[in-house]
Amino acid sequence: MANKLPNALKRREILYGKETPPQVLIEYGDLYMEAGRLNDAVEFYGRAQHREGLLRLKERALKEGDYFLFSQVAEFLSEDPSPEEWRELARTAMEKGRYQFALKAFHRAGDNEEAQRVRERIKKEFEEGR
Repeated sequence: MANKLPNALKRREILYGKETPPQVLIEYGDLYMEAGRLNDAVEFYGRAQHREGLLRLKERALKEGDYFLFSQVAEFLSEDPSPEEWRELARTAMEKGRYQFALKAFHRAGDNEEAQRVRERIKKEFEEGR
């Protein structure tokens, strides 16, 4: 396999082809991960049911406060993240200024009080023109 990422048509063919072996999907997942294209990597790992790769992406999502990546990984792993995992994600998202991600994660954690604080922060930043 070449060490470059495929164009969109080839990507679709590889990802959704019925004959694509799991190992090929994993290799492309690795390439996308190395390129920082995590949302592509999760699709390849998920399609290959590559738990190890998905767990690496889960950790990355938690470290980056990336709600959408975390949700997608959880779906592929057939996991229902705990409220504490959602809170961890939300706190990281807040630290990184990803307020919408924090809001969604606090909601998923069932933490309405923190979600309200995030809403107030978003409103304040909007009013200050940030």
